[in-house]
Amino acid sequence: MPILTGRLPIKAAQIALPLAFDRQFSFDNFYSEQGDFITESLSTLISGDGESMVGLWGGVDSGKTHLINASAHFARQQSISFQLYDGADLTQCDPEIFEDLTDCRVLAVDNLDAFCGNRGWEERFYQIINLCKNGELNFIFTTSVNPLQMNCELPDFKSRLAWALLLQLPATEETGLGNIIQFRAGLLGIELSREVISYLLTHYSRCLSEQIKILRILDTASLIAKKKISVPLIKQALSDDPV
Repeated sequence: MPILTGRLPIKAAQIALPLAFDRQFSFDNFYSEQGDFITESLSTLISGDGESMVGLWGGVDSGKTHLINASAHFARQQSISFQLYDGADLTQCDPEIFEDLTDCRVLAVDNLDAFCGNRGWEERFYQIINLCKNGELNFIFTTSVNPLQMNCELPDFKSRLAWALLLQLPATEETGLGNIIQFRAGLLGIELSREVISYLLTHYSRCLSEQIKILRILDTASLIAKKKISVPLIKQALSDDPV
């Protein structure tokens, strides 16, 4: 049976090992106006019924980390071999030994833009993308900017990225953030009033990842107190100074 994020048959001291995915992220708890299209594009790639390459790009809190971890989670559920790496980690290693992908069906690289200006890694992934074009591998990657506008040293590397289905993940606006918090709370069986959401957005960080952490704290506090989440409960549970 294929193994998720299995090690490549190379020396561990010389190459970054695949990342362990975060199980809190799934396609089911991803919220976006284009969420169905995005998750369908990723799931069909993993299953081998869609695109061979998908690139996700966007700024902080746009959902890149969520989606690439959700992809790993989905692959595990389907018993599909999936290897996930961080581009910044890979650039600390020798690209020449990143070679044998025979046991990998889906390769994923978070922060692919870390390769820009590193000719060795640009050349290596130029070759890997050719494998995708030949149907030998499927590839998911994320970048913080449009891949077609990255300052690459190797023009052919950037041109190969254009072969992918490139999906822009829009920044989370305040209204959208409130909807996401409401959605994620609903998955936990929590009802949040408009007053509570407004208070969270007004008094605490608008960073989505921070709001999700707060939501988990409030969920626990609500269960212990056997009370609905309210502004007084928030003040009690989050006794530290708001951001």
